[in-house]
Amino acid sequence: MKRKRVVLALLVLVVTVLGYLSYYLFYVSWLVGFVTAKFGGGKQEGRSGRIKSIVLSWRRYQVHLHHWILGSLASAVCALKGFYIMSPELFYGFLGGLVFQGIYCYSDWHRIVRLKA
Repeated sequence: MKRKRVVLALLVLVVTVLGYLSYYLFYVSWLVGFVTAKFGGGKQEGRSGRIKSIVLSWRRYQVHLHHWILGSLASAVCALKGFYIMSPELFYGFLGGLVFQGIYCYSDWHRIVRLKA
């Protein structure tokens, strides 16, 4: 639980700093990303949502690629390459909302690798 608080505190800090620097567009796109992830995701952990989860089978394990992982990777790769769709405030704000929703709304956000049942 402490790890989740630290991650959430860092995310809120980053969102606040970026929002201050980029004005309101970042906040609006962040909110749109959060609502989009909330709408597309499952109501609870382990339940399928409107958008199906990506789970890869590997030997005896299942690797769950959470949307917060995919959003983080997309943000990092796009930032390093200097790529964005629309303005950077909208693009990175939207991805930030996806990441925040995945960590904030699910208690199993840190469970990535599981043994097959």
